[in-house]
Amino acid sequence: MIIMFHSTCVRRKADCELVFVSIPVLFPSISGLSLLPYDNLYSFEPWRSMQPGMVPHNNLLSDLVLENAVWKQHILQTASQGHGLGKLPLWNPQIFTGIPFFAAGQSSAFYPLSILFFVLPLETAYGWFTAIQIGLAGINMYLLGRVLGLHRLSAFFSGLAFMFSGFMIVSVVFTMFIAAVVWLPLLLAIIELIIRKQEEKGVQSFRPIPYIAAGAAVVGVMILAGHPELIYYTLLVSGAYALVRLITLWRATSLARTFKLAGWLLIMVLLGIGLGAVQLLPLLELLPQNFREGSASLGQVLDWAWPSRHVLAMFIPNIFGNPSHHQWLDL
Repeated sequence: MIIMFHSTCVRRKADCELVFVSIPVLFPSISGLSLLPYDNLYSFEPWRSMQPGMVPHNNLLSDLVLENAVWKQHILQTASQGHGLGKLPLWNPQIFTGIPFFAAGQSSAFYPLSILFFVLPLETAYGWFTAIQIGLAGINMYLLGRVLGLHRLSAFFSGLAFMFSGFMIVSVVFTMFIAAVVWLPLLLAIIELIIRKQEEKGVQSFRPIPYIAAGAAVVGVMILAGHPELIYYTLLVSGAYALVRLITLWRATSLARTFKLAGWLLIMVLLGIGLGAVQLLPLLELLPQNFREGSASLGQVLDWAWPSRHVLAMFIPNIFGNPSHHQWLDL
């Protein structure tokens, strides 16, 4: 199948993007199954009493049904029952006396592709949402490979490696995570294009406004995806990449033009943060009120880390067992 897809991609490069979308979309379209692990509910009361002795396939996937699916249901319920600002899922009254909801930053309420949860049944939407995100991961990594000068075949397999990597697949339990992480390759590609265009221009002035607009949109969408840590990781990696490329630009042109282009890149990031400010500002306001702040010392946090022997799992993932196999090895 992969060879057939690649031969089509080589003949018509415009089809490569369709290939990356079609591969993951095949699964939810033909399986008829849901990604939501409802069987995990039988680990908790009152469902456990309904099916005593039932063992869920993988208890580590419970976040999808205990948190994420409930969040999506709350967003849908609020939008259908509210009026005006009441349609915005700002508050969750269903936990104790109520807690901030939208400001917590992980609901993906304003993420563009979250529209799927409004137009499809919840059980179906998760499969299509995940499939599209994995397809976007392949497309964006393919584009980055092509921008970096890779042959179409090399870029094709780099896209496949990223979209089906263990990192990506095990993260589907957190929809906001895969919604954010897929945009990093595209942002790096835009940064590379901006700096390369200036290298080609040499001493001539370069106004990268279309690229800046595209990059700002990517940063904004990534923030709206709803995973605060990925905002930090994405901007950190992008900043490091931009710094290295700006140093090479300085050597090829001049310090003045390098600083000017660095200013454009900073404007791109600030515009992107502005686009995502509707999600970011409430989160920043909520953070100082988090009960976790100051509740644990650095020593306690370090004690929560995996033992050093778990480095072996990087090379042999199931060396200590697998939760879906229901067996463990304790050295």
